[in-house]
Amino acid sequence: MKKINTAAQMRQMDYEAMHGSYAIAPAVLMENAGRAVAERAEKWIEGWDGKDVVLFCGKGNNGGDGFVIARYILAAGARAYVYILGQEADYSDEARQHLHTLQELADDETCLLLSAPESPEDWQLLRKRLHASSIVIDAMVGTGFHGSLRQPVAAIVAEVNVASAVGAVTVIAVDMPTGVNADTGVVSHGDDEEDGPLFADMTVTFGVLKRGLSLYPGRACAGHIEVDSIGMPGPLLYGANDDAVYLLQQSDIAEIVVPRSPDSHKGSHGTIAIVTGSSQMAGAALMAAHGAVRSGAGKVFLRVPGKVGPYCIGVQPEVMVKSVGTGDCFTADDAESIIAESNHWSVLAMGPGMGRDDGTRDFLKRVLEQVTCPVVLDADALNLLAGEKEFLSAIGHRLIVTPHLAEFSRLSGFSLDEIKDDLIGRARAFAADWKVNLVLKGAPTLIVSAKTGNVYVNPTGNAGMACGGMGDILTGMIAAMTAHQGMSDLCSAACAGVYLHGAAGDACRKDRGPYGFTPMETADAVPSVLADLEKNLALPILQQPLIGGK
Repeated sequence: MKKINTAAQMRQMDYEAMHGSYAIAPAVLMENAGRAVAERAEKWIEGWDGKDVVLFCGKGNNGGDGFVIARYILAAGARAYVYILGQEADYSDEARQHLHTLQELADDETCLLLSAPESPEDWQLLRKRLHASSIVIDAMVGTGFHGSLRQPVAAIVAEVNVASAVGAVTVIAVDMPTGVNADTGVVSHGDDEEDGPLFADMTVTFGVLKRGLSLYPGRACAGHIEVDSIGMPGPLLYGANDDAVYLLQQSDIAEIVVPRSPDSHKGSHGTIAIVTGSSQMAGAALMAAHGAVRSGAGKVFLRVPGKVGPYCIGVQPEVMVKSVGTGDCFTADDAESIIAESNHWSVLAMGPGMGRDDGTRDFLKRVLEQVTCPVVLDADALNLLAGEKEFLSAIGHRLIVTPHLAEFSRLSGFSLDEIKDDLIGRARAFAADWKVNLVLKGAPTLIVSAKTGNVYVNPTGNAGMACGGMGDILTGMIAAMTAHQGMSDLCSAACAGVYLHGAAGDACRKDRGPYGFTPMETADAVPSVLADLEKNLALPILQQPLIGGK
């Protein structure tokens, strides 16, 4: 899996590389960074030769990287217009070294060094250059951004975005697109339209991924992302962090969703109980059951309120349906029947379409108090238990809770804006406080381990999955993965379910189009995704710590 760092962690990594036992000269790392952008972008744009390139170099080390890039693209046959946005005294020693080299190359024909635009004439000339050029290199801010962009950077970003929007230029960002917070993905948000972030077509980032490149809205600003180690020592790149966040990869899921033993039987693959639904939302219960079936569950039991049973029996022959009680929704009197059956279940899933009746809340709490198997809680189960921190934390070690952002807001008490401003931090704190394994659904979905506090970012899925019922399918899938033969822990099961669910959605997008495919069709795509997983099974390397920890 890939580590995802904060800006502070990257600064510490840089410090250890340069000033610790490795003693790599700062100018060397800057040289490596500039060369990495020039080389990786060269493949993306099909060569530098004959292209006009506008580079914007800020006053930090990101600008120093830009000076190096300019030198490399000049050697490859490009013409470079280099806007230097800081004073020479503002730059670090190594950035000044690279600036001096570039000054020697400036010939006012193939290499022009320019100051930040000030007069209307300067801005008009910049616009003409942008629309006449092929490439823009954004080396203005890097990982140091927070809040709102200042002038003249904000105005430059606005001009670049206009040129990019009309197809005049391809925009390449150095480490981070200007105006994107490297830790949270939050973007520049001032009072003026010119205060927005830069939208890149490609971002070349250094060392390891930054969190802001994985979280929206920052992710939408990055375009195609490439990571270059720039010669960082392996122990720094792959070593564990105390504040650990990882991007899931197919090889991680292949490691935990192991192929079935050839002599296995239905009892080897779990007995999944879906206990949910109400007279208004029988379909949610059926979709959760279908998600479990398509994810390889050995047996799937569906338990629904008494009046819901006739609508579910026989809809999917593989699912064993039974009515409980006589009402439209579950009540406290129905709990004993479920508790008695639970001794034969591998995992229990509750919530989709359950309704929010007070009697259902009593039923839910009684069941959760008595059952001993792992439980997946979604949708109405979470709404019914909002504010029940003490109750849930007491049994959190056997829970996977799967809220979307609005449900998470009701559970945690944080506003949606507070959550979006620090998605990873809020998710990690909630899992620790409530002692649960958390699946925070969204773009992207985050999974947090109750045991280790590690956060896993899911890269699969697409906007076509934004429709009612997708979460119900996911509930059943996570339940099935929890009982998968050889599954080690609940966090691993949650990661597997989320990744495979998104991958199935991606398969539907490829086969059917960008949207309009259904939750049931997404579930039906899961077996082919599992087939691809086994086909591409390879020995994972450098993946410690494992998802569930030790």
